[in-house]
Amino acid sequence: MMKLRAAGSRLSHVSSVSMSDGLVLKQRRAGILSSRQGFQSSLFQTKEIHSSYCSQPVRFLSTNNSWNWSQSNKSNESTSSHTSTNDDNETISSSVQTQIMDKCSQLHASIMPLNTQLHGPLAKNSDKGTSLPFVFLVGNHSSGKSSFINYVLGRNVQTAGVAPTDDTFTVVAPGPEDTDQDGPALIGDPDMGFSALRQFGPTLIHHTQLKVRSGTNTDSFMMIDSPGMIDSPTNQSGFTGDESSMDRGYDFQGVVRWFAEKADVVLLFFDPDKPGTTGETLKVLLHSLGGMDHKLLIVLNKADQFKKIHDFARAYGSLCWNLSKVIPRKDLPRIYTMCLPNKTEGVENGSISSGLSDLHQTRDDVVAEVMKAPKRRVDNVVTHLNDSVHLLLMHAEICQDVQKRYSKLLWDNRIQELGSLTAGVGLSILGIYAQLPMEFTGAAGAVTVFGVGAMKWFNGSKLNEAEKNLLSMEELSASFQRTHSREISEADEFTASVWQRIRENLQIALKREGLGSFPTVSDSELNNLRNILEHDIPKLRRMASPTHFGNK
Repeated sequence: MMKLRAAGSRLSHVSSVSMSDGLVLKQRRAGILSSRQGFQSSLFQTKEIHSSYCSQPVRFLSTNNSWNWSQSNKSNESTSSHTSTNDDNETISSSVQTQIMDKCSQLHASIMPLNTQLHGPLAKNSDKGTSLPFVFLVGNHSSGKSSFINYVLGRNVQTAGVAPTDDTFTVVAPGPEDTDQDGPALIGDPDMGFSALRQFGPTLIHHTQLKVRSGTNTDSFMMIDSPGMIDSPTNQSGFTGDESSMDRGYDFQGVVRWFAEKADVVLLFFDPDKPGTTGETLKVLLHSLGGMDHKLLIVLNKADQFKKIHDFARAYGSLCWNLSKVIPRKDLPRIYTMCLPNKTEGVENGSISSGLSDLHQTRDDVVAEVMKAPKRRVDNVVTHLNDSVHLLLMHAEICQDVQKRYSKLLWDNRIQELGSLTAGVGLSILGIYAQLPMEFTGAAGAVTVFGVGAMKWFNGSKLNEAEKNLLSMEELSASFQRTHSREISEADEFTASVWQRIRENLQIALKREGLGSFPTVSDSELNNLRNILEHDIPKLRRMASPTHFGNK
């Protein structure tokens, strides 16, 4: 397949030049205000120089060994008037970026009260972002995540090794000087944006840490390393079930989902020794990374370890087979096959062998995607808003449909009871008016009271049964089919995926509160959500769209 043993000096030189002169040319002294409320974001001027990406750094304020994660209020007038450009010659002015981020923050904050009222699917503080864009790395242990972080940053920040070397979520952030913080300090920092991780309990808090490093190749985003995934002795039977809490002491899949939702780029690493065979990896891909294809890169690392082509084919095929178990479609996403430079690589006949050259080119492609993290922040924030509104709208629509059906049954019962009571009272009045014997009048009154009471009890028991039936998953699915009949007839897969995401939470919320006491949803509230989807978000998309001939 490829020749993997040649002289290493020239390749090292080529790689170092590529990183230092090509991929990460730094532009100093530029910053844009970011708010602590809403989606805290960092927007940077980026510019393509040949095939390279350069990102503007955040300006950190250091006083007595402390730093300020919000960007400086002072910026050059010339800098603020520039535009940020990526490799496709897309241009969005920094003022427009700020306007988009602020509007997204306002809109997301406006829907959170309804989400709280309806016990909706949006997590608390889901409208709050991290202080900087970040790249999230997840994968098998010894798959090269730590080495890749060191390679991108140009510093040995993380410890790399064959055996599992770290059991924490490590946030690597740029700063003016090297500083470390433990988990409680990181999560307690009001500016960093990781406070919501408290929901996963103290065990997770003590398994997180912050590493601030100066002099890295980029100052515009953070990189977050995760514990390597490996099956414990209690979880060798497969990837079904949920043993994450027993294995680690916290909801590992939930934590990965939290980081992945807020990340701007997600890298899922595999290595030749374990090409997707660990059950925990497959569970994370199925439950934690679902719906994130737009920012997920699957990487088969250490491909230079193969000495024979059939070994590579066997490992690649095994990875594709395992991915097919949790990706329910015929077309698998692209798998980036790459390797990092090592001392044994070399040059043959004055040039890198074609096999290694392909691996290095793929690695450069992955690094280029990582370097786009600051620019991806704007698009990801709009996408997150769009996703949140869709989830809440469907939750509210189905709640309204179920409540209408329940209310109809309730009012039918009340009409029956009121009719019986009216008939009995009318009969008693008629007896008195006609001067019938008091025994008749008293008997009519007693029969009325007893009959209405018995009817109320019977209707109440029937209503309880009806409520249980309405809250069954079958009836909730029927409500979904009624409220989204057009989308179902058009085979709208996005709508089906939204339903799959909210159905369990919806059932739990309705059962916990009960239909009799569950808050009602007004048509105006639903129309407000639809207006965001139909008008506000398309407007934001147009503002964030690069200049092209199809622009309106």
